[in-house]
Amino acid sequence: MEIKVLELTDDYIRLVVKGEDHTLLNLLTHYLLEDEEVLLAKYHIPHPLTGEPELVVRTNGKSPVQAIKEANERIIKATEELISQI
Repeated sequence: MEIKVLELTDDYIRLVVKGEDHTLLNLLTHYLLEDEEVLLAKYHIPHPLTGEPELVVRTNGKSPVQAIKEANERIIKATEELISQI
């Protein structure tokens, strides 16, 4: 996975997530939207075969990079819990 930051401010980030698809980005946006300080989390894949997915996050008082990190940590925790139950 390669990440390219297109725009970054104190409360907004737009980035390209090369090599990923709906599997990760749908999960990530779900966990981002559980955060009360995340106002917007969405992704767009321009073309299913050749498009590079763009992720957009807008926050209210929290760094969008921090919000993404925290969402990823919650995904890891949920995955570890699932694996332990198998």
